[in-house]
Amino acid sequence: MITNFMLAVLLALPAPFGGAAWDKPPEKWNLVDVYRILQDSPWSPTELKLEAKGASREEDPQTGMVADSPINSNEANPVPGMQISRSKPQAAIPVYWWSSKTVRLAEQRLLQLRNPTLAAQPLKAEDLPDYVLVIEGSEPLRILSDAKDDLHDTVFLELPDGGTLDFESVRFADRSDQAEPHVEFHFPRLVDGQPTLNPDAERVIFHCKASAKTPRPFQQNSLALRAEFKPKTMRVRGLPDL
Repeated sequence: MITNFMLAVLLALPAPFGGAAWDKPPEKWNLVDVYRILQDSPWSPTELKLEAKGASREEDPQTGMVADSPINSNEANPVPGMQISRSKPQAAIPVYWWSSKTVRLAEQRLLQLRNPTLAAQPLKAEDLPDYVLVIEGSEPLRILSDAKDDLHDTVFLELPDGGTLDFESVRFADRSDQAEPHVEFHFPRLVDGQPTLNPDAERVIFHCKASAKTPRPFQQNSLALRAEFKPKTMRVRGLPDL
């Protein structure tokens, strides 16, 4: 079994000649391939350690564009949002573009590699009707499931054109034999019959902020993260995987 130190060294190396790990058949993935997909790939970007402070997103009444601005502005339509500061880094929190087949197959392959008795089971990931983003960890689960404010005000996707996309539903999942505690945010693929995301987009930013309604002493009771995804790089053998 590979050690954590060896894994960290191998992940720090560039991808081997011949293409990215996710372009190989999933049944051929080894531990390094799986961890590269789950920790450092287009579907699992390295977390920005940022602190969020209260702000608002404002919609310009003439252009319809959304931009950050002070809370007390009186000239535009307020849209709940956040302002980013680099003052206090937060611990890294795994965020996955879960509707991607690559990520879900990597999770299944990891279980096989950890438990050889599962090796004969076929790896399978169905198309999902929504875009699904997952935040993993028991503390994010606790904070988000007990959020003081409406998550629709502080969790959204920032689109390349300056607009935003709100989630349609959220699911809180506690630990199971095959999954870590996590929170799933489901975003629509279509609105009024039109695609919500362009698979060739340069970037889409996931914003998430929450404070626990019932804080616990000596624990982190707030969450603020900003994860940037690049849809044009989220491809497997040349095809989009969102």
